[in-house]
Amino acid sequence: MRQRIACGLIFGALCLITALVALLLSDAMAPGRVPPMLAFWGACGAGLLLLGGLALLERRESGALPGQG
Repeated sequence: MRQRIACGLIFGALCLITALVALLLSDAMAPGRVPPMLAFWGACGAGLLLLGGLALLERRESGALPGQG
């Protein structure tokens, strides 16, 4: 179950990054549509989603023996 949540977080981060890239590319054609702080906080949110997903994937189960898993 934890792996599904982690993959969902990572997928969400990749979708957010894709949306940001699309917004910034469209902003290159018509400058001023995307506030710079929106892009900054969006990138921070994507980074947090990615780190959260990776942390969930790396966390060991409480009953796991060393060398297994």
